[in-house]
Amino acid sequence: MTIDQEKVLIESICEGASEQYSYFVERYHRGLIQHIFNFVRDGDDAEDIAQEAFIHAYKKLHQYDGKFAFSTWLYKIADNLAKRMLARSRRTSNITNYEELIPDSRPSAEELVDSVIGKAHIRKAVDQLPADQRRAIMMYYWDELSYEEIANIMERPVGTIRTWLHRAKEQLREELVYGQN
Repeated sequence: MTIDQEKVLIESICEGASEQYSYFVERYHRGLIQHIFNFVRDGDDAEDIAQEAFIHAYKKLHQYDGKFAFSTWLYKIADNLAKRMLARSRRTSNITNYEELIPDSRPSAEELVDSVIGKAHIRKAVDQLPADQRRAIMMYYWDELSYEEIANIMERPVGTIRTWLHRAKEQLREELVYGQN
C-alpha cells in the first residue's frame, strides 16, 4: 500500500470506519514487536509497548500528517513509549533468545545446525555494537527502514544515521569476517 493509499484509508477510519484500522494492526504487528524487542530486549514489554503504540496511534490518527509512511509514524510512537518505559524502569533485560517472537517454522535438523551457529555469532556481534548503532542496524536490516525513516524515528540527522550504519557495518565486518574484537 502506498503512502497515498494509506492516507485514504486513514481518512476513512477518521470518518468512522474504525474497523479498517485492523489493516494496520495486521500489517505491522509482528514487525513492530520485533523492532521494539530489539530495543527493550524483553518479549512481554515489547508486546505491551506494541499494543500501547497501536492504541496511541489510533487515538491520534487525526494528527497523522502523511509526510512519512504510517509505519514510520507508528515506529516513532513505539520508540517514544519504549524510551519512557526504559527510563521509568531503569532496568535491562537479560533475554538473549531473539527468536521467541518468531513463529516456529520447524526447520530441518541440517538447516537448524547451519543456522544456529551463524545466528548466534551474528547476534553476539550485533549485541556488541554501541546502542545507537545497534538500533540503527536493526531498523535498517531487520525492519527494512530507509535512512530517512530511521533518522525520523531516532530523531537524528540522516548524515548521523549514515555514519552510525557505516561504523556498525565496519565493526560487524571485522567481527564476523576476521573474528576480531
